[in-house]
Amino acid sequence: MLIAAVLAANIAAAQVYECTNARGVKEFARFCPPGTVQQRQVTKGSESAVADPPGGASAPAPKSIEAQDVEFRKRVLERQEAETKAAQEKEKADEFERNCIEARAQLKAVEDGMRMERIDPATGERIQFGDRERAEEADRQRRAVAQWCK
Repeated sequence: MLIAAVLAANIAAAQVYECTNARGVKEFARFCPPGTVQQRQVTKGSESAVADPPGGASAPAPKSIEAQDVEFRKRVLERQEAETKAAQEKEKADEFERNCIEARAQLKAVEDGMRMERIDPATGERIQFGDRERAEEADRQRRAVAQWCK
């Protein structure tokens, strides 16, 4: 029991440091890791500041509330712009996909010999496609597929 009491007293008397890294994250440890910009020795009942971290760099001055607010608003605006741009790109990609599917379906219909007709603007009559018109329509649909299905 005496050995356990001595070990517990030794652990309780160990030095503890409050370490702050470059991002401002605080961590409590017996030794501060490399890259620490500020460290402070914390002991039971009192605290004392250590002038410089082990690397020799001095701690940066804390930013004012106004500067932090400006940076926050800038980050929010950048995130909104990125989200808007991503939404526009997705919408454009969806439109290309829809047009590609439609162009392929039309080309398949022409190539499969489906009966096709058009309306004569002068008389309003339905006119069946002939071989020449069917070939022209197939060429037009191939160009549409090439345009939309990249």
